[in-house]
Amino acid sequence: MAFPAPDPAIAEPSPEGAIAAGTQFVALYDYAYSTGDSGPLMEMSAEGCVFCGHVRDRVQEMVDGGYSTEADPLRVSLSDSAEIREDEWFRVHLRAEQGPVATVTRDGTRHQTSEGGTVDFIFAMSWRGDGWRVEAVTLESVTP
Repeated sequence: MAFPAPDPAIAEPSPEGAIAAGTQFVALYDYAYSTGDSGPLMEMSAEGCVFCGHVRDRVQEMVDGGYSTEADPLRVSLSDSAEIREDEWFRVHLRAEQGPVATVTRDGTRHQTSEGGTVDFIFAMSWRGDGWRVEAVTLESVTP
């Protein structure tokens, strides 16, 4: 998987910039699981982001265990944002759709681990003057 290029709107402390930042985080989430490199995702994450740390730990377990995951990238189908404190704090809601996910072992054996589905990413994000930080993420499954 190629490194995901961010939307230029990510450079703005605005609701549109917050959506671009959340979308980039989702792309970095895919990148981490596809490549085994959670570094770029963690660079965007605040120190206290529990979800971010959880992703880092799961990716490291994957690398240490010698397996990988394969899936089509998450597709954002809905987005909205609200400015909580002007030019500083934002809430972002992204609805993303994921296809089937497979685990691939060292010997190349594939096991489907998820049918995929739709999930809402709810972000608390801050603008730090030099870029965005993901302070917290909550995932909520969406039932059809």
